[in-house]
Amino acid sequence: MEKQPFAVYNHDMDFSRPDNARIINRLKVLSELRKGECSRAELSRRLGINKVSIGDMVQSMIREGLVTEGMKDKSSPGRPGTMVAINRTAARVFAFEIKPRSVSVSVSDATGNILRFERFPRNDEAVDNLKKAIERMSAGENVRIYGSALVSSDDDFDTSIFPRPLITIPRAIAEATSEISKSGNLDGFLFLSWSDSFDAALMKESLLHIPTLAHIKAQKDGNCSCGGKGCLEVAASGKILMERTGAPSVRDLARNTGYAAAIKEALRPIAMALSEAVQATAAEGIMITGELSMLPDSAYAYLQNLISSLLPPKRNITVYRSLSGEKGTREGAAIAALDLFYYRTQLLRRLDTIQKIEQAL
Repeated sequence: MEKQPFAVYNHDMDFSRPDNARIINRLKVLSELRKGECSRAELSRRLGINKVSIGDMVQSMIREGLVTEGMKDKSSPGRPGTMVAINRTAARVFAFEIKPRSVSVSVSDATGNILRFERFPRNDEAVDNLKKAIERMSAGENVRIYGSALVSSDDDFDTSIFPRPLITIPRAIAEATSEISKSGNLDGFLFLSWSDSFDAALMKESLLHIPTLAHIKAQKDGNCSCGGKGCLEVAASGKILMERTGAPSVRDLARNTGYAAAIKEALRPIAMALSEAVQATAAEGIMITGELSMLPDSAYAYLQNLISSLLPPKRNITVYRSLSGEKGTREGAAIAALDLFYYRTQLLRRLDTIQKIEQAL
């Protein structure tokens, strides 16, 4: 499958070379427009690049189909400039999630908006079903595929059919990425992903994966695959709750009020684990993500009270529900793929760090 990255770079780029500097400036323009449309003059002001260079780059990027022109900017004094924006159709990225019972694929545009999503049972036909879905989602004139993100803790699956380049991202990191894209600054937040299994992440300037949170001791009994006993994973994971209740799916656990008693019981070990995690990480807030985050307000109030009772009196922590819900995994995975393969966010951050160090010397 054809992949057409518009800028090629490596980690040893000489940023003083004119060609490389132009690539970096183009990436800066794309990254700024990712926040929302603006005029050429505003781009020049925000990025500190002269108006002539901005004009030349934008015009070139319009010809290449990377950005589009829109309405006149009437908010600024003087002659109104034309607004420019990311061309949503300029890039597509795939997100795949491999779960014990199902596999799914979604494709997103250059802004991270999900265009199409399909889920299949995990059986002998799963790979073939995914292959056909990829072909359907790649169809169209001038469609450019920039890469894929895979959310999976399972190595026993054939990923050779996935469009390359391919990154693997932990589920909690993907879901936290989606939440941050919606809410902005969530620094200090602890994210608990609650689905078939547990996963966790902490935002401390950057996202840190905390897979060990699933194995905090949360009850007396229950042998865990990690070799421990009483881990959160065997106390309250979606897999365990399905076995206890006979629920057909994790989604059904969250949506069917008939499982409310089992969910309430599961919130006790979750509160125990989260209270310990908050103390260990100095987290300032908690957000529950994943399929089981879509519980009623009464469940969140109960969890809040449990955690408050376990923490020191002056340690006030609020528990929040996910804004993304079960879509968070694929939304966050798509954003991560766009960051790495299209907007080159890591490269820009690295360059920004180098510039700050040079200024400090």
